[in-house]
Amino acid sequence: MKNKPKFRIMKFNGDDAYSYAIFHADSVRGMKSPICYSPSPIICGMDYREAQIRKKEMEKNHTA
Repeated sequence: MKNKPKFRIMKFNGDDAYSYAIFHADSVRGMKSPICYSPSPIICGMDYREAQIRKKEMEKNHTA
């Protein structure tokens, strides 16, 4: 049985309202926001509410 991937929402390359990004949880373990340059996000340039919606969609699509 495969483990489903986990995702995490964090600030990326800035501190404005549209600087949230979604990362693989393993790649940002132990890091503090905002993250600059590395690791690369899966999706970036969202406000927090949109990031939450996208994260839920991604987790739902990876359950099989």
